[in-house]
Amino acid sequence: MLGRTSAGTKVRDIMTGKVIFVHPEQSIDECMALMTDRRIRHLPVMENDRIIGLLSIGDLVHATIAEQQFEIEQLVKYIRT
Repeated sequence: MLGRTSAGTKVRDIMTGKVIFVHPEQSIDECMALMTDRRIRHLPVMENDRIIGLLSIGDLVHATIAEQQFEIEQLVKYIRT
């Protein structure tokens, strides 16, 4: 906080002014790339000028791992038959 105290600092003094956001139609890969490029850990999800959700890097990692696990299971089943 650059020498400021939490009690005396207004949120507007430290918040991000231009918020980066995504739309519900965007892919997990797009969101992950955006978060990586911009070095951010949370992304608001906007629809019709309204926040409808918030994605965390953990959400995206979890979804990616689940998708990869599903693909691995399908490949194993295919190989075994």
